[in-house]
Amino acid sequence: MIASLKRRSVYAKLSPVSLEQLENAILGLTSEERQRLALWFEENRQELLGDEPDELSAEQQAEVVRRRELALAHPELLEPWDGTIERVRERLHEFGRQKTSPR
Repeated sequence: MIASLKRRSVYAKLSPVSLEQLENAILGLTSEERQRLALWFEENRQELLGDEPDELSAEQQAEVVRRRELALAHPELLEPWDGTIERVRERLHEFGRQKTSPR
């Protein structure tokens, strides 16, 4: 909390900048600086945006456990990640062909 108060006092001394100025400043950063900024933002996202904690609800946790148990019990049901994008695209094309084909 003390760190938060110190940051607020520093921010209060800065002159306001527009979103466009911020965007331009960020685009002017080196790749390494942008990566550091992205990490910093993600670490402080909850405080900056007031987001909910990245915790799963009880229902979501139960679903994760259910899927894990299913995967462990039946590994033959799992599909490898490699080629997933291609498989999804092919399925989408199949749906598209079914919609446009005469009935």
